[in-house]
Amino acid sequence: MISSRDALSSLEQALRGLRRDEDNLSGVLRNASEELSVLRTGQAETFRALARVRLNALKQGNVVDQIDAAEAKALDLMRQWQERVDQAMADRKTLEGQIAEVEDERLAKVDEVDSAMEAIEDLKEAAEPEIEANDAWKAQRSKLASATAIAQAANDKAATAEADLDDKGKPYKADPLFMYLWNAKYGTSGYKAGGLTRFFDRRIARLIGFEKARQDYYMLTEIPKRFRQHAEHVAEKAESEDAALEEIERGLLKARGITELETRLETLHGALTDAEGRLDRLRSAFEQRAQKDKVLLDPQRDPTHRDAVEMLAKAIEREDLDQLWRDAKQTPTAKDESLVGQLNENLDRIRNVESQVTETRQAIVKLAERRAELERSRDRFYRSGFDNPIGGFSNGDEIGEVIGGILKGALESGALDDLFNVGYRQRRRPRRGNIGGGFRLPSGGKWTAGGTIGGGRGGRSRPGGFRTTGGF
Repeated sequence: MISSRDALSSLEQALRGLRRDEDNLSGVLRNASEELSVLRTGQAETFRALARVRLNALKQGNVVDQIDAAEAKALDLMRQWQERVDQAMADRKTLEGQIAEVEDERLAKVDEVDSAMEAIEDLKEAAEPEIEANDAWKAQRSKLASATAIAQAANDKAATAEADLDDKGKPYKADPLFMYLWNAKYGTSGYKAGGLTRFFDRRIARLIGFEKARQDYYMLTEIPKRFRQHAEHVAEKAESEDAALEEIERGLLKARGITELETRLETLHGALTDAEGRLDRLRSAFEQRAQKDKVLLDPQRDPTHRDAVEMLAKAIEREDLDQLWRDAKQTPTAKDESLVGQLNENLDRIRNVESQVTETRQAIVKLAERRAELERSRDRFYRSGFDNPIGGFSNGDEIGEVIGGILKGALESGALDDLFNVGYRQRRRPRRGNIGGGFRLPSGGKWTAGGTIGGGRGGRSRPGGFRTTGGF
């Protein structure tokens, strides 16, 4: 069995590794895009040189000027894009560092809260013999046991009467004439029908013997109500006796210093909540940054990068330059033969780097998808209350294997959620006493809907223990 802390730590470590991998690939993509820009610039330089060799001065000047202007503009746009990418990567690294720092801080605070809860449990356990020997507590516990028995018996009687109503009331409900008069409140002060309706209702009532049936059905419906009211009344009495028992327990625990321990736990829990709030904000900022980077790091989607590439490409893929290249390849001279070779070699390198850019982009997208899968599991982990410091998982080995499968892209987060749901356990078994009303924290705590760690006082009877109340 692994603790909730260790399970969450494994999940966050995997996410941290994916974020690092995304950053590394983003750097590769940035460098490949920069290399592509250099290659295209080199291609433009070679075309300039080829134009100088094969074209007359007038046409040469026109071609070279157009290439120069396009290259200058494209290089300026690429420089802007690279600056934005560099800044985005720096922002991501800063956020990653802050997230890692607060994640570690949160885990440390979970340990502190866990220790504070242990101290409270230890104090309660040490107090059990004293409380069990206390005369006032024993007398009040006897009152509570008696009130509980009475309340349970009353609840059973009410349930029996309600079942009898369902069974014995079927013939009445099956009689449409009887139910018509019953719903009209015939024979009572609530009956409001007019003269003609009253005439026919009297005839119907005499025909079916309504008055006798009405009295019987009234008693049949009234008895369960009375029993239920009595059951609720004695249940309130049992709750009052339970509160009195808790007051005695709390007094004895306070004498042993439980208030100071609970105050410390509340403080530590507040610090943990603060760390979780900061972590949520940092993760949200990182996700917003990642969404922007999807466009920025995609050469086909970012307008600055796309415009730069298209501008330079158009300048060196003009029809006259294409014809110049074909002519130079067909009739190479000593001067242009090496230039044509450079153009062919440069074109092959451009295609290779473009392929690398495409593959890197696809790899970044896959990593982002896997990160999103793990983030969904982490978010559901929190929402399900699995981050409870006293929680743990009996299937820790399987959890590690599934996290590895998600990292490889072979599994989805649903498989991890299933393991969390199946394997979750509370590592500390409730002691037979569970005295003092459970851990006392501010309302709205993260681990349980009621805002307290470890559960409240109400529950099933525990033989020989301090909590004996049930729900009625």
